[in-house]
Amino acid sequence: MDYLIPFKKKPTLFALVGVNLLCAPLALRADPLEVRLSATHEYSDNVTKTKEKKDDTLTKVGINLGQTLSKGAYASSLSADFGFEHYWGDTFGDEVTTEVTYSGKYNFSPALSWSLKDELTEDVLNSSTPTTPDSRVRKNVLTTGPSYRVAMTSEDDLVLGANYKQIDFESNTAVDSKRQSATADYMHRFASALTFTWSNSGEWAKLDNETDLETLESELRFSKKYNDLTTSLGVGFTKLKSERANVTNESEDVTGSFNANYQASAALGLFYSYKRTLTDSASETVFQLFERPISFGSSDSVLLQEHVAGASYTPNVRDTFQLTGVSSTEENEGASTKDKEHSLSISWSHNVNSTWSWFASSEYTNKEVGVRNADEDSYDHTLRLNHKWFKNFSSRYYAEYEVKDSSDGANEYDALTVGIGVDYVPNF
Repeated sequence: MDYLIPFKKKPTLFALVGVNLLCAPLALRADPLEVRLSATHEYSDNVTKTKEKKDDTLTKVGINLGQTLSKGAYASSLSADFGFEHYWGDTFGDEVTTEVTYSGKYNFSPALSWSLKDELTEDVLNSSTPTTPDSRVRKNVLTTGPSYRVAMTSEDDLVLGANYKQIDFESNTAVDSKRQSATADYMHRFASALTFTWSNSGEWAKLDNETDLETLESELRFSKKYNDLTTSLGVGFTKLKSERANVTNESEDVTGSFNANYQASAALGLFYSYKRTLTDSASETVFQLFERPISFGSSDSVLLQEHVAGASYTPNVRDTFQLTGVSSTEENEGASTKDKEHSLSISWSHNVNSTWSWFASSEYTNKEVGVRNADEDSYDHTLRLNHKWFKNFSSRYYAEYEVKDSSDGANEYDALTVGIGVDYVPNF
């Protein structure tokens, strides 16, 4: 992987980063540039995360930048992480890691605005593959377009929008795409904290494997707040059409979502969400839910369903407990296969005093991989100790143990990682 320039084909993002930094002194309102320097040194008895263990030591140095700018009708924000990794045993080559998000918005008037967002991240295309430098792929997503709000009455709004989205991967196996979309949302606010929204959208995509996609969606949504309970319910319909080499495939399905957040007490919060989405297997939606958009063909329709439930408990100012359960299903209509994933995670963070704190977590995940007809079980346990030496200097000590088993013996491994890191926030 070329590590000198994180994305040779897309220098746009780095130009935007420079613009954000150069404009800071000219802005009427600009938050101070946040800079965090870090260094990490860790040892793993299985850096490749395979059955044939290979140990190695990793040293990583990084810099994190963050800033929010506001000047008149213009506002922007920047978050950037740059790191350099070196494996002393040469298991993997030296590499620069990059994660950058830039977002900007210009308001031509109270009703009309134009937004731009660019995200450069590193993802694993197949969630069954362990995360290593060799399996990570850089992904750049550029989204831009106008939005126009029509205030019909004091209770009714109509919001019209259009977007251009370009998704590029630094990989020959992933599928790049260019997507144009149009949206129309009607909103009505009732007196009893009830909101009704009717959303309609169309997206037209061209994939670099000569596939054309059309996605049409319509949804009715109700949102309501009852004291400490906030809920929303949406029901819709999606139609997806793909065309490649004069072959047309169409699919359609009922979609929807439900969300509920309940603050049972000052210490206890509960949440539940459900989402049912029909999309194509090269879309961002698949990445957001399953982190593996290239499981099958790039023009196949994919029906995604996800349940998420959990609780957050803060009995005092020192302790926070979190419990989350996830159950998701991915049905690929073209390949007639179904993948399922179920996970349960629990964490506990504790502040010992003003300088010492620790964090512990455990997660269990079960995956049913339809294309292999196999079950995978994963366990991940983490323990981290933090120490704040000064106002702007801190250290961390951590250990992580991972185990993965599979019914067909593929991708099995266990790995123990221990490390130490320091973080420094300069004062400007």
